[in-house]
Amino acid sequence: MFNRILIPVDGSKGALKALEKAVGLQMLTGAELYILCVFKHHSLLEASLSMVRPDKLDIPDDALKEYATEIAVHAKGEALALGAEPTRLRAFVKGGRPSRTIVRFARKRECDLIVIGSQGTNGEKSMLLGSVAQRVAGSAHCPTLVV
Repeated sequence: MFNRILIPVDGSKGALKALEKAVGLQMLTGAELYILCVFKHHSLLEASLSMVRPDKLDIPDDALKEYATEIAVHAKGEALALGAEPTRLRAFVKGGRPSRTIVRFARKRECDLIVIGSQGTNGEKSMLLGSVAQRVAGSAHCPTLVV
C-alpha cells in the first residue's frame, strides 16, 4: 500500500499527532518513515540587515539548523517510543521555504504519502488548514493526509 511515508515536523502538537498517525500506518504497511524538519533559509544579506548587531555575526541558518535538528531528533525519539521500526525510520533537516521543500523532498525520495499536521507552530490560520499544510496538500505529487 505505502512504501515511503513523509512526516514534516516543526515541534508543534499537530506535527506530533501526524507522527502518531504515520507510525500507525507504518505498523500496518511496513513503510519507511521519513521525518523532515525544514528551517527557513536566511541569506547573508538578511543576516547583515538585522537591527541587532552582535560582536560576532552569527549566520541565522546555523542556529536555525541546530534547532531544526533538535526537533527532528526529538520526533525520531517519539516515533521510536510509539513503536516505529528503527531500521525503517530516518530523520532529515533541510533549509528552504517549508511547503516547497517538503514537496520537493517527497518527490525526490519517491514518497507515496505525506502525513502532515493541520496547524503548525506559526499560528497562521487559513480557514481550517495551516498555510503550509494547505500548500503541501495542493501541490504534492502524492496523497497528503492532513491530521
